[in-house]
Amino acid sequence: MVTRNVFIARNHALVKKALKIRCHPDLEHRFVVGLRSLLRRGAHAGAMVLLLVFLVFARALGGQTGGIRGVVVSLGPDGQPLYLAGAKVTVRLESPGGWSLATFSNDQGEFSFIDLKEGTYTVTAELSGFKPVTQSVSLKAGAVAEIRIELELAPVTGEVTVTPEPEGIDRTESSPTGAVKERTLQDAPLVNERFQDALPLLPGVVRGPDGLINIKGARTSQSGYLVNSANVTDPVTGQFAINLPIDAIQDVQVLSSPYAAEYGRFTGAVTTIATRPSGDRWAFKIQNILPRARRRSGKTVGIEAATPRLFLGGPLIKNRLTLAQSFEYRFVRTKVESLPPLQNDTVLESFDSFSHFNLQLTPNHNLTVTFSVYPQKNQFVNLNTFNPEPVTPNFKQRGFNLAFLERAVFSNGSLLESMFSVKQYDADVFPNIEEPMTLFPERNFGGFFNRQDRDSFRYQWFELYHFPVKEWHGQHNVKIGVDIGYSTYTGRIASNTVRVLREDRTLAEQIDFVGQTHIERNNAEYSAFIQDKWLVTPKLTFDVGLRYERDGVAEDNNLAPRVGFVFVPWRAGHTAIRGGFGVFFDKIPLNVATFDQLQNRVVTRFARDGVTVVDSPRFFLNLVDRAEIKNPYSLAWSLEVDREVTRKLLFRFGYQQREGRREHLVEPLAGPGSSGTLLLLSGGRSRYREFQFTARYKLGERSDLFASYVRSRATGDLNTFDLHFGNFPAPIIRPNQRSRLPFDAPNRFLFWGDIGLPADITASPVLEVRNGFPFSIVDEELNFIGRRNRAGRFPTFASLDLQVTKGLKIPFRGKKYTFRAGLKVFNILNRFNPRDVQNNIGSPNFGGFFNGVSRTFRGKFVFEF
Repeated sequence: MVTRNVFIARNHALVKKALKIRCHPDLEHRFVVGLRSLLRRGAHAGAMVLLLVFLVFARALGGQTGGIRGVVVSLGPDGQPLYLAGAKVTVRLESPGGWSLATFSNDQGEFSFIDLKEGTYTVTAELSGFKPVTQSVSLKAGAVAEIRIELELAPVTGEVTVTPEPEGIDRTESSPTGAVKERTLQDAPLVNERFQDALPLLPGVVRGPDGLINIKGARTSQSGYLVNSANVTDPVTGQFAINLPIDAIQDVQVLSSPYAAEYGRFTGAVTTIATRPSGDRWAFKIQNILPRARRRSGKTVGIEAATPRLFLGGPLIKNRLTLAQSFEYRFVRTKVESLPPLQNDTVLESFDSFSHFNLQLTPNHNLTVTFSVYPQKNQFVNLNTFNPEPVTPNFKQRGFNLAFLERAVFSNGSLLESMFSVKQYDADVFPNIEEPMTLFPERNFGGFFNRQDRDSFRYQWFELYHFPVKEWHGQHNVKIGVDIGYSTYTGRIASNTVRVLREDRTLAEQIDFVGQTHIERNNAEYSAFIQDKWLVTPKLTFDVGLRYERDGVAEDNNLAPRVGFVFVPWRAGHTAIRGGFGVFFDKIPLNVATFDQLQNRVVTRFARDGVTVVDSPRFFLNLVDRAEIKNPYSLAWSLEVDREVTRKLLFRFGYQQREGRREHLVEPLAGPGSSGTLLLLSGGRSRYREFQFTARYKLGERSDLFASYVRSRATGDLNTFDLHFGNFPAPIIRPNQRSRLPFDAPNRFLFWGDIGLPADITASPVLEVRNGFPFSIVDEELNFIGRRNRAGRFPTFASLDLQVTKGLKIPFRGKKYTFRAGLKVFNILNRFNPRDVQNNIGSPNFGGFFNGVSRTFRGKFVFEF
């Protein structure tokens, strides 16, 4: 015991001397007693780590003097100040290598920064729903500067402008976050000019082989999508189900495993979309008014694309009511180069309208109303080398989304956000020809086997209350909220015969479908949450929250605790360490809830002669395992280090891991005689692990460069429900396996930039290099050979894209109007990046890759006035 006491005393004194701090005697006594107890269990190394952590935090909590203090207010209807609690206030030293600190205003709107040296500082105050304000403060040695910051609600003075991404690192957000700003949406080379095209610019986000976006190793249906806080996923499939003109979007954020408890009903990530309000002056923007000719075999054959867009916005009633309106019409033919000319185009036609109204009821009371419609037709969906036009499905969607968002600031500084939305989403899937679908090694033929006619509604009510900031061992910014939803689904799903032929055209298998086709189900969802952003010191912040969820399908009470932290270890503020752990429960799509209402399969297998039945017609009954469907959930944790090397150069190192549980999958089981079961289980698993390195370099006010490398692994069960019963179901169901997920890309390097050049020229290059996606091998009867997704990978994908635009001023009737013209080039290097592989060993073309996209040129024209 004497030896251990000497060890404690010596090391405690040494570390104190090294760090030059003073600890409170009572704290020192308690710490030494605890350390002795730990050493009794033999944890010498752990004791030293705990000792160092204690002393670092003691230094962070140590006494400081001098600085800047002030108050954050907003003027009420009578002109009297309303003190705003919970405003984020950041102070930055304006000098080479200048550092920054952040805090939150208390319930009297007060804030303070102490131990600041002489110099010039910028102080920025931000609060949800208000326009940020920045002030400059000159501080003399030993002085305390007092300031007052007045905030105004954002819609009053919101301008339709593009602002550069803020400099520096976030010192209060614990969740891994990626953002796509309005400037990127306008400048980046986006092939379809949709915001989804910009998401792969973020590390860990890839477009999978099915064309859908996969975020951090999660399938599309496992992620959440919010537009101005409203859930815009399809209640039937769980996928993103709204089209927005890109001009209507202000910014997009991707939150992978957010530790804020207000986000729920997902296991992958949440994508939040903020739409663009109007300013106090009328503005118009027109672009893409010229159609693009369709060139085939050196001849012009009709129109390949016409995608005009219009944005207009301005005040309807000055300082009270504004409108931002976006329209977009799209007619696009997309060529599949491995099919014969004039038989190789998918066709998309859509019309999207988004209206954004802002009504300023009082200076502290605002109402936002948004309304969107998004009819769309897709012909020859999933057209590829092995599925020509007749065998592909068509798709139609129609619907609307109406949302009301009210924000009110009260005299005590609290904020209440209320949202109500109604969403209709109807979808039809139907074949091009009414013939049995025939699967053949060389190329499939016949008609698509599945027909769907779905009608759905979702009603959502959301309340979020921000309490005034409370002081107790730091500052507490507490939120509570409730989220109630109700969804309905009615429709008809019918399937036609599917035939599997061998290479010699003998029949190997036939699948018929029997039973009713009518589908009907509804679901009520309830959520409540509480979360606290606890600013212990300007250097240490915790996010602590608890979320409760329940729905009418599983009828389980689910609790999801979450905790995150941000620690700024040094006063200069150039380094931030963030991380956390959370539990996330997913939604149950209504197509999962109606599994037992779907048609049943009758499967017949034939001998090599194609006539002799070797397995009598086997009836597969759709059955839910243990008669219950559970909510999938995931366990996720992350750790990131941000290092601001200079004000222009930032590095990020991060690790994330997500473990999925109770995921929905289907398993075919043969029973005695001619019976069988198609079992729906809530037993699927998945795992995603990611190491990320990202660098950002700011060349200037209009120029940013980004580079990232991601090393990841995505594995899980492959017989997922959405693969076989989604919008475009796969007809063949084989036994489940756990292996690489279809969108697994272990190594991915990404470089892109937004570079402002002289003469108002903007250049935006994008370079992506990654591993090809995995694939499986099948025999002539479409049985998997070996482990699935372990037969090999597509060739390494590499593509360099570029968009260059130039701004011009065109005089007209005494005024000058802005015109931007430019060029987009995709796959500049003309590299062969195949999208199809012949994986059937019965084909003489086995192992061949097909369907690459050659170098492509597109023009860009934008008029603003």
